[in-house]
Amino acid sequence: MEAQLDPIFQKTVDSKRIPGVAAVALDVNGNYLFSKGYGNIVAGDETSSKVTTETPAMIWSCTKLVTCVAALQLVEQGKINLNDPASKYVPKIKDIQLVKGWNDDGSPVLVAPEKEILVLHLFTHTAGMAYDFFHPDILKWRIAKDQPPVAYATRSSMEEYTSPLIFEPGSRWEYGVSIDWLGLIVGQVSGLGLAEYVDQHIVQPLGLKNTGLKLSAEQGNNFFTVHTKDADGNLTSTPLRLAEDPEVVGGGHYLYSSCDDYAQFLLALTNNGTHPKSSVTLLKPETVKKYIFTDMLPEVGCSNEGVGTIPSTVPAVSCTGEMLPGVSKGWSLGGLVNNESVLNGRSKGSTAWAGLGNCYFWMDPSAGKLGFVVSAVLPFFDKDVLHLADALERAVYGKPMAKEAGESGSNFEGGNSKVDSHEILMLSSSKTGW
Repeated sequence: MEAQLDPIFQKTVDSKRIPGVAAVALDVNGNYLFSKGYGNIVAGDETSSKVTTETPAMIWSCTKLVTCVAALQLVEQGKINLNDPASKYVPKIKDIQLVKGWNDDGSPVLVAPEKEILVLHLFTHTAGMAYDFFHPDILKWRIAKDQPPVAYATRSSMEEYTSPLIFEPGSRWEYGVSIDWLGLIVGQVSGLGLAEYVDQHIVQPLGLKNTGLKLSAEQGNNFFTVHTKDADGNLTSTPLRLAEDPEVVGGGHYLYSSCDDYAQFLLALTNNGTHPKSSVTLLKPETVKKYIFTDMLPEVGCSNEGVGTIPSTVPAVSCTGEMLPGVSKGWSLGGLVNNESVLNGRSKGSTAWAGLGNCYFWMDPSAGKLGFVVSAVLPFFDKDVLHLADALERAVYGKPMAKEAGESGSNFEGGNSKVDSHEILMLSSSKTGW
């Protein structure tokens, strides 16, 4: 497999269109199918450390699955009920209003939502919450409130998570900050705070050495620097890191990790909740099957419209496109679920998701395979990194390589920097939170 993938990965890094990349693929027994890093932690700096599968990096929204597993552990213990109002655990969530429109002066028309947000809504992104870099109303609201947009990771104050709802809870799907609220519930119910709970009940038991809220001095020196990429493909290194002392530890994005660490976490879930080598159990098999690998949107009672579609209001932060185009998709309590098999890869009932810095994973319990690709470049949904994630998946399943990035049959479509026509608000990076 390395002979097949090596030229594709190396060519992409040599083209200087991505700073570097690490990738791991495992079978359900924990055997490595592929494991390698490419490039340097700082693009163009050959004196900087090489990217390896143990290089610490921001994993962005790949953190969400960790938070969901933590919450599901408490569900198993009877300490959290999926059908409870979220306000039972975090009363402040009841203060969030619903945006119904806009006044002539640009101020929002806000009303109290008619329905309560349930814990189930938080897990499934059906609470009505959204990100400002994905949804124009939240970006417009953020600017009207004179708050810095795109500051979830770098500022992480409560302001980031109290933006208004864009629809009544439970009525449809929209990706947003609901897992951050779920993390607050984990911290409140456990009495430990989210970061400490995850460290005690997931990170330490699995022996993950490069995963946590903060970087050690050594990890900081080897950190995979986050880069920006302009329309011409030019890379620029940035000082971007997670907030050193966040007001709120957001369950949606707070973790540093490495490709290998996170793959070991995915391995436990793919193997029915128990790591095949250490025998450490994160969740019961029935919990994993029902909640991680099953589409839960029918239980919420809403459609799958929009699932897997990547919009953008800030081109410097995210490109546009779609994951698994043409494939029926839903959402579990852990991520995106494909409700039918993928032509050149994963089986029906696999779960996958991603992180803003271009990190992509999938878990396939039916075939007993998983993969994780990590880079450190913005904007999200970068076609070059997506092509590598697609190549890894094809190789794992013995499928032919795509001749061109994003060709028909690939696991993505788009990956360009064009903003949707209705998203007309453009920001310079100096006005954002990073």
